[in-house]
Amino acid sequence: MADRIAVIEDDAPTRMMLVTLLEGAGFTVDAAASGAEGISMVEREHPDLVLCDLLMPEMDGLEVTGRIRKGPANHAQIVVLSAVDAVEEKIKVLERGADDYLVKPVGPAELVARVKAMLGRADALRLQGARRNGRLMAVLGAKGGIGTSSVAINLAAALGKRKADSVVVADLAVPVGTLGIMLGLPIPEKWVWREFVLDGAASDHRLHSYLMRAAHLPMRLLPGVRQGSPYRDVSVEAVNQFAAGLHALAETVVVDLGNQPSSFVPPVMRQANDILIVVEPEVVAVELTAHLIERLHKGGILADRIHLVLSNPHGSLQLNRADVSATLKTDAIAVITYQRDEFSAASKRRIPVVTAPGETVVTRQFEELAKALVPV
Repeated sequence: MADRIAVIEDDAPTRMMLVTLLEGAGFTVDAAASGAEGISMVEREHPDLVLCDLLMPEMDGLEVTGRIRKGPANHAQIVVLSAVDAVEEKIKVLERGADDYLVKPVGPAELVARVKAMLGRADALRLQGARRNGRLMAVLGAKGGIGTSSVAINLAAALGKRKADSVVVADLAVPVGTLGIMLGLPIPEKWVWREFVLDGAASDHRLHSYLMRAAHLPMRLLPGVRQGSPYRDVSVEAVNQFAAGLHALAETVVVDLGNQPSSFVPPVMRQANDILIVVEPEVVAVELTAHLIERLHKGGILADRIHLVLSNPHGSLQLNRADVSATLKTDAIAVITYQRDEFSAASKRRIPVVTAPGETVVTRQFEELAKALVPV
């Protein structure tokens, strides 16, 4: 598959020259005539490299670079082109997130050579990352409203606090995109990694480019599948390849599967190193969870990969931890109490509760869950 390049240039003759040159060199090229149009194009097409003019009306290349770095296509290489040959301008552009700064006029042979060199280095880094075999943790529940997404987010955050950039949380609780909303990240208007699933193994390296990050979060997010996306039409083989590819995203990948059946659930469960079933300790929830565990066993999932997380225990009429473990014949490795004020405050700030200032009961509970799965 040819590398995709986005050209953002307001001058029509220059834009057409760049498109013709790069297409002649074998690249797939998209072009935009303004900064705003270019950002939309980049977020839609997820190019491997962006060529952007610095001096443009309304939105210049500096702002375009910053916006791309904060958006869902932030892994693209960015090269800024400018007639301004000043050290101060170069520093500002590089500090905003550009990978290179080229002074016009640039000879056609040099431009193509630089683009190929940058893409070659990026491919080498992606291949190096793809060799990683990260630990995959699936989080799901047998019924809704029991905090499955909260467990996934806070487990990922607790693990991510130990080592920067080592954890990804994936939103596969289709078709809502809950995790992005909970974390205050801009929700893509479409199923952004659909191309990866449809292309299969040929585009494994591109899955990294769909990860979203924010300075206030200790982990990255693979956004969810939006309402109306044709995820049910994807072939079984493609979904299996996608599930296997999740391991390469980070040292630890926490996947929120929610409580609704989807085509993503079976292959992710087969790939998962750990399966965390969130259960509220009341009779109906435990009975539904028993059926879920039975289905997992019949599907070939070994018991030693399945763990229980008790959520929101309260009241004397509920089952205790020992009773739930005994009934389900599965160990409960953590208990998460729902502290209304703590969770409400974190929700208002769009952060995981474990990243809030100070240590609380809930923080310690999630830290213990993280330690039970990945000892320090």
